Order: sequence, then C-alpha cells, then structure tokens
Amino acid sequence: MGADPSYLYEYCGLGEHHAIACVAQTGQEPSPFRSARWSPDGTTVAASADDNALRLYDLSAAVQRYAAQEGGAPEACGPAAVVAHGGTLLDYAWYPYMARHDPATCCLVESVRDHPVQLRDSGAAGGVRASYAAYDAADVLMSAGAVAFSADGASVFAGYARHLARFDVQRPGLPVDLALTSPTRRSRDGIKGALSCVAPAQSAMVACASFGGYLGLAGSGGALEAVWRVPREYGGGSGVTELRWAPNGVALWAASRHSQHIVAWDIRDLRGPCAALRRECSTAQRMGFDFDATGRHLVAGEMDGSVAVHEIAAAAADDARPAARVRRAHADLVAAVSAHPFYPLLASASGQRRFAGPDDTPPPPPDHSLRIWAVPAGYVS
Repeated sequence: MGADPSYLYEYCGLGEHHAIACVAQTGQEPSPFRSARWSPDGTTVAASADDNALRLYDLSAAVQRYAAQEGGAPEACGPAAVVAHGGTLLDYAWYPYMARHDPATCCLVESVRDHPVQLRDSGAAGGVRASYAAYDAADVLMSAGAVAFSADGASVFAGYARHLARFDVQRPGLPVDLALTSPTRRSRDGIKGALSCVAPAQSAMVACASFGGYLGLAGSGGALEAVWRVPREYGGGSGVTELRWAPNGVALWAASRHSQHIVAWDIRDLRGPCAALRRECSTAQRMGFDFDATGRHLVAGEMDGSVAVHEIAAAAADDARPAARVRRAHADLVAAVSAHPFYPLLASASGQRRFAGPDDTPPPPPDHSLRIWAVPAGYVS
C-alpha cells in the first residue's frame, strides 16, 4: 500500500497558524501517550502510553479514504490490539520491511524494564516470537533503554547502561556483538550515562545518545568511532531523548529534555552543530519530532498542544523565520509526531502527567488522544 515509490512528498503552502484537516482520531485514552510511530507500510500506528501498554491502531481505511480524495468528518478509531506489559515499556521499533499482506513481516521489537528484548507479533494476538538478552560482567540481565532494527532488518541494536549490543534477528539469545560505550562508570572516556536512543544509518554506522547528554557514532560491531556532547546552550547534560537521521543520511538531529532547541550535526564535521531549531521543552518528558519524506521539513510537537513545521534550509542558514504552526492540534502537550511514509499524513499523540497545584487547585482536564492530519503537500520526482 502507498504512493508510487519513485515520488516523494514535501510539505508546502503552510503559513503561520495554518489549519490542517483531521482525517481520523481516537477518543480519550486512559493514559497519556509517550510515542506514536507509523508502520513502514503506512497502515498501522503503534503508540505507547504511560500505562505501559502498546496500542496498535489499524488506520488502513482512513489512509485509503485519503488516497481516494474522499472528504467527510474525521473517522473515529480505536486500538485494534492492546498489548499490556508487566514493567515499564522503554522503547519499540517496527520491522523495516513490515507489509500488511505478509504476516511474517508484521512484527516489532520492544524493550521492557527487567526483561529481555523481545520480537513481538503486531497482529491481534500480539505474541512473542523471539527474545534477545544481554548480561553485564556480573551476569545480571540488563534492560535496554533503546532498541532499533538495522536498515536491512537483519540485526537489532539495543542500548544499555555502558553497552551497545547487536543481535542477529534470526538467532535469538545472546548478542552477536556487545561493546562498551564507557570503560567504567567514572571514566572520562566514551559515552557517559545510560543509552537513551539508538539510530542505525542506512550504512553500517550506528548513532547512539545517552541521558548524560552525550552522542556517539559506532561501527556495525558497536565500537565507538566518535563521541561528542550536546552544548550546554542546547540542553547539554539534560539527557538526549530523541535521535534521528535526516533522510539525506548526513545530518543527525537530537532533542534533549529541558531544552529550547532541536539540534543537528553534520557527521562529516563534528566540530559543532550545523543547525538548530527552537522548540520549547521545559519538561523531562520525551517530545518527539520527524521529517517529511524529502527531509526538507522537520515537524515537532509543542507544549501548548500545537504542531510546528520547520524548514530545514532556514535552520541551516540561521534564518529566524517562524515555523508554520498548527494551533490546538491537541488540548495538551504533543508528545509524539510521526510522518506517514507515502502520503502527507501526520500522526500526533498527546498527554502528560498532571498534578494538583500547591493550593490543591485541580489540574486542567487531560487530552490523551491520537489524531491523523492531512498536511498540504506536493509530490516531487
């Protein structure tokens, strides 16, 4: 399913406070969302929530309706499957060649605290297909803070405290490679802090980041080839919570908690950031971002419930032009955004933990919802 793969879309015609159309939405879920990700075939959104459940939303009908240019009211959707976990769901990633018509490819890898990394079926049953475990020097099972498939889908990378592991998907059990990211906890060398993000490139290179505010590039075997730290003015030391390669495969973008920027580095010259986009994040919660298919625009959730679309070229040129902003996409913090792989459809998920004020003033009503937006765009060959 999807558009002709020889064409890519890019967002266009977006002005300040531009209103985009909602094509599908959920009702109020019981817990705030943490993340949301389109499947590689563009039919399903997987979303994790604060209740440690992974929800799978079948949106194939909404996507087909958009492709057929049918209008109408937003389609109401609920989860096709809810997979509960006995511990904290830390991270998950879709199999890169997932296709709805081939059940063998319908799976994702996930990490749960105090559990091995697991390959799980994304069907209604949600059963575990395989487990992958890594142990420290004391033979204690480690919890992976981040997981990701390699570009070819043959390997799973997992980031631990001071370790980066690579597993063979077809050989469950122990890792094929297990490399240290720092010699000791007190060492000045390597990456400080537990790994929070892992991002394999299309090549054999793997990028990783930590809650200590460090980033690193490693070879396929996990050995670090470069390490640097996020500058303090861009949230250095607060902990990197999102790490993504731009579609050009050269720029590596990172977002940190308690930071005012999303920052990029050109891996050919790591002496300093090559671009920075302003995004308010005064919380420890993860706040995601994504790119359109061409990589010319970066879209990010905001704390005020809006979604901002930034021009990458303007950021690289240090242009102060404001981002196009979708006001009130949600009535709460937008924790996650995910761009559809084939169509200009954007998934956004909202919610945050709320507490009573110092004088027991009740917090505002929450908005724990997932919505799919049709964004103005054009196709380029």
